[in-house]
Amino acid sequence: MEESSRRNSLIALTLVGIAPSISIFASFGSGSGLFGQLAWLTSKVWMLGLPLLWLLYVEKKPLSWSPPRQGGLGVGFAVGMAFSLIMILAWLLVGESRVDRDTFRSTLEPFGLTVQSTYIAAAIFWTVGNSVLEEYVFRWFIVERAEDIFGEGWATISLSAGIFVLHHFFALWFLGFALEANLLACFGLFVGGAAFSWLYMKYRSIWVPYITHALCDVVVFGVGYLLLFG
Repeated sequence: MEESSRRNSLIALTLVGIAPSISIFASFGSGSGLFGQLAWLTSKVWMLGLPLLWLLYVEKKPLSWSPPRQGGLGVGFAVGMAFSLIMILAWLLVGESRVDRDTFRSTLEPFGLTVQSTYIAAAIFWTVGNSVLEEYVFRWFIVERAEDIFGEGWATISLSAGIFVLHHFFALWFLGFALEANLLACFGLFVGGAAFSWLYMKYRSIWVPYITHALCDVVVFGVGYLLLFG
């Protein structure tokens, strides 16, 4: 690949990769519910729009729903179930004593997420909708841009997983997770992100890692529900 193409891929990867972390600081760090919601929405539009423009006007490729033509849906489900079990065991071992429940609640309150019905609706949206967006961004766009630079292999997998972890670290920090609990969660997120990226590289469909991702999200929001309402 030409050097200019690699440079363009690096720029695109950077612009999209930093958007989730900026969103976390702008929303959770602002202390303002309205500003935070606007920042969150803007970041989602950016994460959706820039890769789309890249596909249409730089790569000049048609839109695609990323169908799983090479299979892999069963593999995604099996990996998701295994990860979910590990996450549940990790939570039972670490326990809620390593999470500041008051900080967790006060951070979510400006967004209305301490209301049970709102939390459940948000959990459904994140699991069904936001996880698809994250696979679209972190697996399709970031993995393929990293492949332009590093080729297929562990360098690409590690980079995409690292970018995936970064904004989660800041989110958990704002939510009141103790450092050791945050780092443990981020280790799990890195392993998960690496697995998601590997699944995408193997099957070339975002729906395979999405199944894994969605199953993990069910556990995450289940833990959040227990912290807020249990």
